[in-house]
Amino acid sequence: MRHDTEFQQKAREALGLVDVPGLRYETIDETLRVTISDPSNHNALTKSAMDGLYETLRRFRALPFDRLEIDFDTASGSVACAGLNLEDFEAAARRLRPGDDLLGADNYFVRAAAALRGLGETVPTRAVVRGHLVGAGVELALSCGEIVCARADAKILLPHLRIGVPYHTSGLCHMAGVIGWDVMSRAMVTDAIPILLSDVLADRGKVEGATPAERIADAKIALQRMAAVFHGRPARIGDAFFAVQDRTGRTRHIAEAHLMQILSHIAFAGEMDALPDALSEIIDAPRLRASSSAEGRLAESIAAHRQTPKRLNRHFSKAIGASLASEEPGGDEITLSLSD
Repeated sequence: MRHDTEFQQKAREALGLVDVPGLRYETIDETLRVTISDPSNHNALTKSAMDGLYETLRRFRALPFDRLEIDFDTASGSVACAGLNLEDFEAAARRLRPGDDLLGADNYFVRAAAALRGLGETVPTRAVVRGHLVGAGVELALSCGEIVCARADAKILLPHLRIGVPYHTSGLCHMAGVIGWDVMSRAMVTDAIPILLSDVLADRGKVEGATPAERIADAKIALQRMAAVFHGRPARIGDAFFAVQDRTGRTRHIAEAHLMQILSHIAFAGEMDALPDALSEIIDAPRLRASSSAEGRLAESIAAHRQTPKRLNRHFSKAIGASLASEEPGGDEITLSLSD
């Protein structure tokens, strides 16, 4: 079904699809394209952008579109998305009371990512990735049913252990279901071994088609790495060992949370969303302890961004090659569907 462009524009305005800082809308035939755009901060995901995306996803079936596309502003150069805007995230952390869940279902990013995955069950959704992805940017892309990797050297980086903030359980388990626990844990404990998005997508079919025994074997690798981090030892990747620098003093607590998340995913797999509240509370208890005191741990990352406001901090820059920011995106285009 194809729609008249003028009709789409009128519907877009009538339904309140208004561009907000960090996000803008375009209409292409039957597709609504949502562009993440904050080039000076490497498309870091702002609260206003994620709130706007959530409202769009929540009302999408009332819109005159058949498909949704998430794109990233190419003005950001080699970085498609630098993860969450840390100043917005810090502001949310400052409002926490003891025992509150920073990454609960009502968190602005968590609810947007969950809504994107939910929409993808009935509506074709696609992410167009033109550079490196960090943290929440990885999850946003992997929450779409299809991913177009327009740059063959695009890397993924999951730096939460070093920032001092754990992943929320639903997002972590969803990503592991797409790319595997081995890759997830490798991305979290080291930047020394590049993880190419094209390689991850090429292995997607193998990960999704794994037998229960293969999934458990894959998760055991992640368990061993998180257990090593928990005990302050180097984690093994292949024949090498990598130590996670505990810049925040909370790495052990976050590793404990991830151990519980991995174990629960092994035991309950696709039934995670249907778990009784009491059991979910047990699984998430270590994560809540780690996330409810995140404010102080974000200070170092905020300071690093302010020292080099036009680039990522040194840790991220080294990991994803931010010096490539002036180069034009290139490479072969690789398209793989996550829903086949």
